[in-house]
Amino acid sequence: MRNIACTFNVDGVPTKINLRKLPRQRRFQAIIDRNITEYIISDETNEIEYYEGPVLNEYLFSRIATLIKQYFPNVRAIMKIGEDNYEDYDDF
Repeated sequence: MRNIACTFNVDGVPTKINLRKLPRQRRFQAIIDRNITEYIISDETNEIEYYEGPVLNEYLFSRIATLIKQYFPNVRAIMKIGEDNYEDYDDF
């Protein structure tokens, strides 16, 4: 599943959201009223961060982050905090 469509009540107004995962990337597009906002999972943590597009209010961001964590659980960061990042080795 790569697309999710749902409706949230924001201040009493129904707001339709389409959430799309971009293939082979850790990026997600939230489409609200034909405006595309992109979110990305950070390279070092598993936190969802704003990437590009119009900034959404805090309520919608928290709902979108919850949807991403619930429906796309296998999308993880490349490098976890505390793991070896090969900076300890000498270059030859």
